[in-house]
Amino acid sequence: MAGQALLGAAFGVLLDRLTSKEIINFFRGRKHDESLLKKLKLKLLGLNKVLNDAEDKQITDRAVKEWLDELKRAVYDAEDLVDEIASEALRCKVEAEYQSGPNRVQPLISSSSFTILFDDEIDSKLERMIDILEDFTKEKDELGLKEVAGQNWSQRLPTTSLVDESCVYGRENDKEEIMKLITRTIVAAFTGSASDAKDLNSLQVMLKESLGEGLLEKPKNNRTMGDEGCECFRELLSRSFFQRSNVKDFFVMHDLVHDLAQSVAGDFCYKLEDGKPCGISENVRHFSYVRGRFDGFDKFKVIKDAKCLRTFFQTDSRTYGKQWLSKKVLDEILSELTRLRVLSLPRYQIEELPYSIGKLIHLRFLDLSYNRINQLPESICTMYNLETLLLSNCHLLTTLPAELVKLILLRNLDLTGTNLKEMPMHISRLKDLQQLTAFVVGKCSGSGINELKELHSLHGAITIAGLENVTSGNDALEAKLKEKKHLEKLALEWGGPTEDSQKERDVLDKLEPHTHLKDLHIKNYRGTKFPTWLGDQSFCKMESLRLENCEFCFSLPPLGQLPSLKELAIARMPYIMNVGHEFYGESDSLSKPFESLETLCFEEMSEWMQWIQLDAGEFPRLQKLEVVKCPNLIGDLPQKVPSLMRLEIKECPKLVTSLPRTTSIRELVLDKCEEVQLEWQGVYSVETLEISSFASLEEFARELSTLTNLTELKVEKCPMLLSFPQEMMRLNNLEELSVLRCPKLELPVSVEMSHCYTSLEKLTFFGCESLKSLPLGLFPKLQYLKIQGCINFDNLVIPEGTELQNLTSLQSLDISGCNNMIFFPCGGLPAPNMSCLHVFHCKKLKALPEQMHTLLPSLQTFGVWDCPEIESFPKGGLPSKVRNFGIGNCKKLLGGRRDWGLQSLPSLMRFALYAGSEDVLESFPEEGLLPSTLTTLWIKGMPNLKSLNSRALQLLGSLKYMEIRKCPQLQSLPEEGLPTSLFALQIERCPLLKPRCRMEEGEDWHKIAHIPLINIDGEAVFDQVHLGPVDVADVADFYDF
Repeated sequence: MAGQALLGAAFGVLLDRLTSKEIINFFRGRKHDESLLKKLKLKLLGLNKVLNDAEDKQITDRAVKEWLDELKRAVYDAEDLVDEIASEALRCKVEAEYQSGPNRVQPLISSSSFTILFDDEIDSKLERMIDILEDFTKEKDELGLKEVAGQNWSQRLPTTSLVDESCVYGRENDKEEIMKLITRTIVAAFTGSASDAKDLNSLQVMLKESLGEGLLEKPKNNRTMGDEGCECFRELLSRSFFQRSNVKDFFVMHDLVHDLAQSVAGDFCYKLEDGKPCGISENVRHFSYVRGRFDGFDKFKVIKDAKCLRTFFQTDSRTYGKQWLSKKVLDEILSELTRLRVLSLPRYQIEELPYSIGKLIHLRFLDLSYNRINQLPESICTMYNLETLLLSNCHLLTTLPAELVKLILLRNLDLTGTNLKEMPMHISRLKDLQQLTAFVVGKCSGSGINELKELHSLHGAITIAGLENVTSGNDALEAKLKEKKHLEKLALEWGGPTEDSQKERDVLDKLEPHTHLKDLHIKNYRGTKFPTWLGDQSFCKMESLRLENCEFCFSLPPLGQLPSLKELAIARMPYIMNVGHEFYGESDSLSKPFESLETLCFEEMSEWMQWIQLDAGEFPRLQKLEVVKCPNLIGDLPQKVPSLMRLEIKECPKLVTSLPRTTSIRELVLDKCEEVQLEWQGVYSVETLEISSFASLEEFARELSTLTNLTELKVEKCPMLLSFPQEMMRLNNLEELSVLRCPKLELPVSVEMSHCYTSLEKLTFFGCESLKSLPLGLFPKLQYLKIQGCINFDNLVIPEGTELQNLTSLQSLDISGCNNMIFFPCGGLPAPNMSCLHVFHCKKLKALPEQMHTLLPSLQTFGVWDCPEIESFPKGGLPSKVRNFGIGNCKKLLGGRRDWGLQSLPSLMRFALYAGSEDVLESFPEEGLLPSTLTTLWIKGMPNLKSLNSRALQLLGSLKYMEIRKCPQLQSLPEEGLPTSLFALQIERCPLLKPRCRMEEGEDWHKIAHIPLINIDGEAVFDQVHLGPVDVADVADFYDF
């Protein structure tokens, strides 16, 4: 029954729209043949009655299955036709209301021309569709399909794991119920990308896309889409359709259900995957893909002719860094898919949308978040069906089109993280808005704050900025925030300086929100005191509060009275000198101040001197306390905090206090607070300890060794510190130790310490001048070792004895800036599981570890840079599993490059060469030097390089990325060009080569025109279209190791 459930849902949506008063009144008003609508409805009702029978018979009757598939295509086409009628009706309604508007948008086709074309064609289109459905009616009779009563959907699955085997036949009822739910909720959007839902997906976004597809019923009675969708989702979860994942707020689909959904999707859904045969069925309506680093025209040309596509859905990329979409995809493909309902394009570097996007008149859902758009085309205001527009974190977006208010069906407008200066006039006309995440009060133009009055349905979060432009308290009262009971998060922000502090007080006073508010953020408020509603006990649902840069306030409100407050942050309030009784507020014997508070942060309180404690049981649930950059704070900190788990004190040089005595503390961070008494007895449960910038600290008390739960210790910038207590090194749980910029500190590493450091997994030394050697045998579980900038370090020591020689746990070794180091241990490093080895800036090092090919069999990443005394690789060469190899500024080693034996490395994919200022190479690479497996090649710092060896490069048939940098004498590219496999070419600081590679003009352009991505000194061309300034690192870091 799975297919019937989906097809039945489509019938239901279609029939509902046919009987809507908007379409009927539109037909009557335009004098169209209303009987055509009735005929179409009757045909659909007749076909709908036999769906159950057809579903049963298709399993054994191929003709019935083909009939069902053809019917599904016809229903899609009928939906498009009815949607075309509804869209025209909506267009006429909106245009009539805004005909006299001062900033009217010129549509792609004039209204009168469009009306004539529409009226001439619509009746004949309906007649053709009725004829098509009549053919299906005749065929159903020929196939012997009959009306069958539907199943009862109400029976609920048992939650017990005990199964009554007498009732188990095939789980057909389960399948029916699940698929009915699919059609109502998020998996309806998934059906547009069936195999994607097996991966993790965000519920909220999928819900919006489901609504965009028309598969999730629009909420009623002031309920949000999230309310409706979450109810369905909980039902699916209870039936094990989804399962909780180990990632917070994400779910996974069970494999069996995933396979079921894929079978339902059939050839109407297409997921673009590597290795998938080219070509796409004309039946495809829903398309999905995984976002790549550079998505070009060739990637999407497969859908160029899929004119009936409804969903263009992007799944999360596993590629880090910035990503780009070719402008040709927007201009030549997406703008022509005029039946799209869902278009998802987040996290590209899109700077401009084509004006032709206005042709997507059926679009309901448009996601452009995390792009570089600075303005939207005016044509977007003619996409009247648009219900969700996501623009979050488009940081360059400063304005919205004036006629955006014509999108009267808009329900979700996400402007989080934009830099809007004002809102369009009359934003209050968008009466269906349920999500409006940002509202900017205009100064001379744009919407005033009173526009919020008419937006009765606002839910979720909103930031109201530009409050300095509100003229009075009465003006602020017009926003009627107190009546918006569905708002959960509110941020109030002022901009520039004020000349009237009293006005600011009146404005904030009149912006009192509803008492159901859960999260409040007040920023840049310029009044001298807070209103009485802030801290009032009636705000019983308030969980999070942040007061930031309220620089003229002399006192804090009574926040201790908020019974549900869990998170409180107070930052940059320079006139606050004391925090005392007014902060805690009034309490009685049944409640304690801040009885629910879990996180408390004070930051950058420049004049704060005293924190008065009540000792009345305040902060009983406090788990995290941060006091940061409070230079004049003398004391004291709360001592009775039984639930405290994390304490962070930074840059509080005058703070005299002892550490709270609590058995719950797990993390302790102390930085530039030397007056804090380091008494360890009361914090013996701590697991993570960071101590930094204690300039006069010479030694730790022996009690430090009592921290038996300690797993991570970091000590930084303690110039006088000489040693740790020797007993501390026997801590059985210590896994990570970092010592940074402690020039006098010596770690106890004598042979007698053989039973210490038994649990240590990560060890880092940076800028420790006293470190001279390190016996590796003391660290049996060590996995990661970094020794950087330790100028007196000269060797790693491997003690004699076979039981100590095998460093089986060591996975990564990084030695850098150790100029006294000459040799690695005699005999090599017996680390069979080491995968990464970096040796950088060791000027005196004469040789690499011996027997690397046998002792380091798992090595995959190897780099050696600025080690001028190394002459060759060890006997036997490099390990065969090396995938990433870089060498730089090693003159002697480079001279013996013919003996490197890179051809014998079957796994080598990435190779970087930085020759250095003394290099004399004029041509590179030599034939036979590099293996054909390379996918990435860097050529850098070759001051005398004049040419590239064409024959050697042509042998690199797998090469995808190539970078040429700092080769000032390189005159041209090879006549034969570069490998045809190249996807990206970067050229930087090659002055002779740059003009020759200029797009369409340079003498060498024809040699590289086939490469999709070309970046020359930060000016990029992608799919032969200028991309604009692109940082070299934005391209390189994808391939870098």
